[in-house]
Amino acid sequence: MTEKILIVEDEFIVAHDLQMILQRAGYQVVGIADSVKQAEAILEKQAVDLVLLDIYLKGRLTGIDLARHLMKIQIPFIYISANSNEKVLEAAKSTSPYGFIVKPYRDRDILLSIDIARYRKENSHNMKTSSERFMQDFIVDISMKSLTWQKKIIAMASAFQPYIPFDFIVLSGIEKDGKRYREIGITRENFDQYGLLSVSEFMELTHLSSTQYANINQLLPETTTDCIYIGDDFENVKKSVPMKNLIANTYQLNANLVKTFYLENGDQISFSFYSRTQNIYQQAHMELLSSLSATLEKKLAHIIDLEKVGAEPVNKKPDNILPPAKTEFENIIGKSTAILSVLDKIKIVAPTNTSVLITGESGTGKEEIAKSLHRLSQRNTKPMVAVNCAALPFDLIESILFGHEKGAFTGAVNTRIGKFEEANGGTIFLDEIGEMPFDLQAKLLRALQEKEIERIGGKQPIAVDLRIIAATNLHLEKEIAKGRFRLDLFYRLNVFPIHIPPLWQRKTDIPLLAEYFVNKHAKVIGKSIPSIPSDFLDRLLQYDWPGNIRELEHIILRSILLASNGKLNPNDLELGMKHEEPGLPHEIKTINDNERDHIIRVLALCKGRVAGSGGAAELLGVPATTLNSKIKKLDIKR
Repeated sequence: MTEKILIVEDEFIVAHDLQMILQRAGYQVVGIADSVKQAEAILEKQAVDLVLLDIYLKGRLTGIDLARHLMKIQIPFIYISANSNEKVLEAAKSTSPYGFIVKPYRDRDILLSIDIARYRKENSHNMKTSSERFMQDFIVDISMKSLTWQKKIIAMASAFQPYIPFDFIVLSGIEKDGKRYREIGITRENFDQYGLLSVSEFMELTHLSSTQYANINQLLPETTTDCIYIGDDFENVKKSVPMKNLIANTYQLNANLVKTFYLENGDQISFSFYSRTQNIYQQAHMELLSSLSATLEKKLAHIIDLEKVGAEPVNKKPDNILPPAKTEFENIIGKSTAILSVLDKIKIVAPTNTSVLITGESGTGKEEIAKSLHRLSQRNTKPMVAVNCAALPFDLIESILFGHEKGAFTGAVNTRIGKFEEANGGTIFLDEIGEMPFDLQAKLLRALQEKEIERIGGKQPIAVDLRIIAATNLHLEKEIAKGRFRLDLFYRLNVFPIHIPPLWQRKTDIPLLAEYFVNKHAKVIGKSIPSIPSDFLDRLLQYDWPGNIRELEHIILRSILLASNGKLNPNDLELGMKHEEPGLPHEIKTINDNERDHIIRVLALCKGRVAGSGGAAELLGVPATTLNSKIKKLDIKR
């Protein structure tokens, strides 16, 4: 079917140029608008598949104002603007566009951006459909199992988690006469662990008497009316509903979504989702719950019947219904809200073929996230090929990625299979994608769009079927604004972004990470470290960890090497928590001098050992070959 496209552009020449490009390519242009008001008038009369949208238009309203309206009515749009500076990109990003084209543009820029928008739209639709189908099937399946009502509720909550994130849920059963007959809470304790909380347990936790609880827990419209409370709305609803305020303060919650289901017998079941993450709930979450209404209302009635006939009393920590994802997440340690949110996203996107862009500071564990995505995908029987774009020799990058034919250039004595061909059928992980040379980014984008590559010196394109996962520690929007990264490639990769939080944002995970690294390295080194002293942990928790998890692992490894009598000594930690006064100008060392001194200290600590477990290269977090090169370059004598 021919796609119908609306052009919103206030420059007559540009608008008609776009129209000609689109019509030559076979698209139907349903209209041209030069203002938000005119565009909205066309949208009311015409069915539109895509909008090409300038940011600066005639009138008071901008393209970003129209974009917010398009988001609500779920029409994809692509920005077209002469301005690609960071401020404009940030404002545009908040509206979730399907692409961004910078003026002046070429015909192929327009057509490629539409192809990318189509890819993003299809993936978004497929993900939404698969989410609804999974939830429908799961609810039906769990309702038929021979389980207590408590376990069925827990299983249902765990299935909701990836799609409607929560840290706490309140479920209220309300009879047709408006009286509550049951109220329970569900807490998330780990990735796949949940607990039920009874009213009496909540009263004990909050030190409330029965009378105080009854006075606070009034059945108000805000408790059952379908609504999303985020930002100021959440702060306001806490003031008007004392129970919401109490729950929010008890569990440090910052957002709330309420959805009520109406059963055939007149009862109501109200789900009140809470999250510690601000502004997390969106209209899409409410739409998913609405799409499940018919199934949920039918199956919840069955679960309530189980509860009313006197099933076993509430078990605070019932058995898990879903098998824990140990093998998929075995190297991702933590149970903070920040890291659990990442695991939830992995669970959603991993089974699909959608491109994923992993962002985060160096040392946060982006490669482990990529490995988990591959392990949970349907491609896990095929290879995952990792490429560090920052470490590739500039003159060999294209050959390494796409391969070359024998005799293609001087030194090409044999045919070489590139990384894309190696990953055929599986996954290619492009680490540090922001470091890829600008000229090669166009060839990468073409390979992704056309699903084929061409070896250097080759005469025929080679079809490849693979999934791309990319990662970067750079702020790609800034790189785009500086002209170092292609905007179209960014939108092609950034279909499903996953941001890995820095360690300072998940300090509650430090004890778990420290224990993991102690067990991992002590066993290899051959030392017994039965426990981690509390003063050692306190020092770790006081530090801000600019090097993130990688820095923590190296610090733990160093501490194990220095430990005596099986005890970690907090005095061995060199965490830079004390800041000396800046030295005088004549005392300042060059970067090379500082690097040389640091390498010498680490070599002395490792007794001159460079490679292997406990070697200087491992402590410094660099390959042994790189360290040997630095030793030679800095003229370090061993």
